[in-house]
Amino acid sequence: MSESDVKIYVSKKELNKSCEIAAAVNDVRIHRAVGNIEKARRLGEALATISPTSDGENISVNLREHLAPRFFVPDILYQIKVLLVFACETLIQLEIPVSILSTAALTAMYEKMEKQSPGFYKNISNGAAFTFYYLALQKKGDLAENIGEAFAMLCSVKNKESFVLAGKTVWNMAVDLIEKEIEKCTFEEVAF
Repeated sequence: MSESDVKIYVSKKELNKSCEIAAAVNDVRIHRAVGNIEKARRLGEALATISPTSDGENISVNLREHLAPRFFVPDILYQIKVLLVFACETLIQLEIPVSILSTAALTAMYEKMEKQSPGFYKNISNGAAFTFYYLALQKKGDLAENIGEAFAMLCSVKNKESFVLAGKTVWNMAVDLIEKEIEKCTFEEVAF
C-alpha cells in the first residue's frame, strides 16, 4: 500500500465544526465591514461609564431626584453601581440577539471598566456580585420586585422596604436608559 492509496477520513462532527468556524469568521467579517462591531464596541465603552449620579461625562441614571440622600453613601453607591453594571450586561445580552455584537459590546465594556476602575472591576469579575441578581432573574413573579429584594439583601439593611423600592427604581431607570442607548446604535441588518 502506498501513500496515494491511503484515504483520509474526516468525521461528520469534524466537518461540521470546520463549517461552524468558517461561518463564524465570515459573520465577523461581514459585521465588521458594515460597522456593526465598531458600533457594539462604542456602546460597550459608553456603558462602562454608567453612573448613579449625573456628572456630565458619563451615561448617568440620575437617581438624586428619585432616591433619598441616605442612598448616596459609599457602600450603597457601590451596590447601585453593581446593579447598573448587571443591568447593562443583562440588557446587552437580551436586546442584541447577534452574539458577535453582544460579545463585542460586553468585552469593550469590561475592558474599559477594568482600565478606569480596576478595583471595582476585580470585585465584580469573579461573578459573585451578580449571583443574587441572576437568581432574581430566574425567580417567578415581578422582575423589578425580585431585583429590588436582591438589592436590599446585598445592602444588608434593616429598613428593607425602602431598599427594595430603591432597587426597583434603579433597575427600572437603568433598563429604560440602557434600552435607549442600545436603540441609538442602529445596527445594520445583515443577510447571510
